[in-house]
Amino acid sequence: MAKNNVGKKPISQEEYTTNKVLAVFSVCLLGVLVLMILERLLGYSNTWKTGVLVTRVLLGVGIVGAVAGIIMLGQEHAGKRSSVRRIVCGRNMLIASVVAIVFLTAINYYGTMPIKAMYVVLPVLAVYYLVYHSYAPEFFLIAVDTGVGVAAMLVIHRALVSANHTWMSTVAAAGTAVLALIQIAVTASLRRKKGKFTFRGRKIDTQFSKNAYLMLTITPIVMVALMAVVVLAASHVMIALGAAAAYLFITAVYYTVKLM
Repeated sequence: MAKNNVGKKPISQEEYTTNKVLAVFSVCLLGVLVLMILERLLGYSNTWKTGVLVTRVLLGVGIVGAVAGIIMLGQEHAGKRSSVRRIVCGRNMLIASVVAIVFLTAINYYGTMPIKAMYVVLPVLAVYYLVYHSYAPEFFLIAVDTGVGVAAMLVIHRALVSANHTWMSTVAAAGTAVLALIQIAVTASLRRKKGKFTFRGRKIDTQFSKNAYLMLTITPIVMVALMAVVVLAASHVMIALGAAAAYLFITAVYYTVKLM
């Protein structure tokens, strides 16, 4: 009987994208579980030393992962290793390791204080990754705008209710306003060029829809307006946050319907 030499069917782009999204959600879930364990260990005096040891060991693993990612990147650029449709590649390894290093360094220096924020950051990163691969390109940018606006509002509110960090409200407000102006200017430029531009000699098409330029202009203006409400009346922060969430929800419904 002849031996079957038919090779394995290559994975499709759709399957690869699905696997990447599942991998990111799995890694973020694992990260949340690790954070829960570290918070438990560092939160009690009788297990604090063990928690510090585990944190430093994981930090070392993250550093090794970053080095491995750099080596893999070098091999891929040299043509010794292919990264086409591979989840475990140099770039992914390096990104995951750098995120882990940043988080674990913060825990190593500040203890359990930043962990609660990390409980929010990890799922948000996973959701953003899903939005990036599943929705229109402009909706991903709208979601990022809303996230930046919400973060700025929370920072401004916390700074204004604290007598020692009021300067942070000015920095957050000014930074968000500058980013909004940059986005409006870039959006106007892309509209004139019909969504196409050249980067490092490569012609890139943003593939924006007809309403994209309008939405990418309105969204930063809305976020800056809501931020101004918090600056002028910090007690109304929940109203501003609710309005931002409602704006994102309505926009998400619109783009979800467009996918159908």
